[in-house]
Amino acid sequence: MGYTGNMRCMFMGLPNSGKSSFIGAFWHVVDSGEIEDSYTVDVQPNDREYLNELRDSFLGCKAPERTKTEFVKQIDLDVKDNSTGNKATFTFPDLSGETFESQFEYRKITKTYLADIEECDSIILFVNPEFLKKPNLITDADAMLDESEGGISQEEAEVVQNVEVKEEANLNTNQSVDEASGQAEASDLKNDVKEIVEWTPKMCQSQVMLVDLLQIIENKLIKPCKISIVISAWDLILEIPEIVEPRKTPKEWLATNLPLLNQYLTANFEFYTFKVFGISAQGAAYSKLKNGNKKLLSFAKQSERIKVQDGESINNDITIPFKWLING
Repeated sequence: MGYTGNMRCMFMGLPNSGKSSFIGAFWHVVDSGEIEDSYTVDVQPNDREYLNELRDSFLGCKAPERTKTEFVKQIDLDVKDNSTGNKATFTFPDLSGETFESQFEYRKITKTYLADIEECDSIILFVNPEFLKKPNLITDADAMLDESEGGISQEEAEVVQNVEVKEEANLNTNQSVDEASGQAEASDLKNDVKEIVEWTPKMCQSQVMLVDLLQIIENKLIKPCKISIVISAWDLILEIPEIVEPRKTPKEWLATNLPLLNQYLTANFEFYTFKVFGISAQGAAYSKLKNGNKKLLSFAKQSERIKVQDGESINNDITIPFKWLING
């Protein structure tokens, strides 16, 4: 029997990226042993309260509670690969998505986080398609201005222009109450148009934030660093009709939707080796309606509702991203 050793893995992702849902489903799979040829727990961790809370959310089809910004949970799992008999220890700190967002916005990281990074030899990076801030095309600029808070439609622009003309013509003349009221209303519209929305770092595209977060720690990582990129809520992608959008592998999806991140990782091959996985830890979006999750709860083994796509292959083994990090 072989021994793989201790793998220190950093979980990274912006708010709502799916980290907690993944951990809950992952813990259920390795603790229950429901999936053959998967990892199972070799030695029970001393502190299982947090893991069990996330698993209960998974089993009850309930969204896990948001991780608090200041919360940092160190998770240590001794597991065995049932297909090879090899053993390994997974160590990964669980930080909130807001923590990573704050690093980008305020350009500060804690000494504890820096120490974790210096011992880290792998990363699982989470991306949720439902909460992406996507890039905007120049060709869409006019439409965006119309829809933005500070933008106006062509019709509204004509109203403002007419008001300006009438204001000048009637500067020293008497006006009726109706005319004055109408012009006052249009003047308010003109004043609203002048409102400027101040830019903040949170308005940046998701891929810009993710690349920056990796660049911040680039010089501190043990190299080469392996990165499993998990596209969360993959069921949303699988449900898109092919007539609407041709079916893509997770790797193709990343290249299409996050080209900057894909380019950064590909270009820095001496620092990073990466692979992309599409994972739905929940199996589908949870419903808040009574009996709304009946279909999901009907599975004899709750691990059967998990969806994991690796290349063209789809199964329910949520431990695959870890297997790739260890075995390649």
